[in-house]
Amino acid sequence: MDGTREWGGRLLLAPGAVVYAGPGGFAAAHRHLAVQAIRAVEGRFTLRFGGERLKARSALVASGVEHELDAEGLTVVIGLIEPTGQLGAAVEGVARELAGRDVDDRLPELGDDAPTSVGELLGGIIEPSMTGTQPPPIGDHVRAAIEFIEANLDAKVTLTAAADEIAISGSRLTHLFTEQVGIPFRRYVLWARLRRVVEEVAAGSSLGRAAVDAGFSDSSHLSRVFKENFGLSPSAILAMELSGGWLG
Repeated sequence: MDGTREWGGRLLLAPGAVVYAGPGGFAAAHRHLAVQAIRAVEGRFTLRFGGERLKARSALVASGVEHELDAEGLTVVIGLIEPTGQLGAAVEGVARELAGRDVDDRLPELGDDAPTSVGELLGGIIEPSMTGTQPPPIGDHVRAAIEFIEANLDAKVTLTAAADEIAISGSRLTHLFTEQVGIPFRRYVLWARLRRVVEEVAAGSSLGRAAVDAGFSDSSHLSRVFKENFGLSPSAILAMELSGGWLG
């Protein structure tokens, strides 16, 4: 995710997860909803966050934490996992517990082939954390709100409209959504739009068409938001091999 060279590897898409495997690069300071796992096949990348500098072979970045990544000259595997549901909550818990540490000693060696599942990417680091890390169950109102968001990304999605659709007050939906999903309604909408762009490009759309279909006003709007959240221009995904339907 890069400002100086394209990341030309594979980008694998799955419900709740995106994994990149291939040449590393530089990603300027950014933050995103996803929990991030970064692993170098060999060598060490540099991660900067919270005024600290970490040189590591493997690291985790919790949801919402601003960070900068320099992995130029390396081959890396990077996973972005939505911090909802059992898997996301488990990884988020470990990321906060091990913030600022190289976690390579907690993970299995990466083989010659790129991981083909989140479990393979993170290995046994998830298992000890699975108990007691689940967020509150997603209730009917919040589930309906998420379905409303996903069905209306090409339009203006507001909390008021979602609340009206599911017959609940806006204040109640705000409380339930943040409690059960772990982030505010508006942040979830933004993440869903960015994910939709990648999915649309993977399906063959141009960046401009994908931007509009995902609810951005134009490609410039998409570019600004994409850089804020991933530290790179959305054009970087055009150099990647995109595939979907993947999750282990």
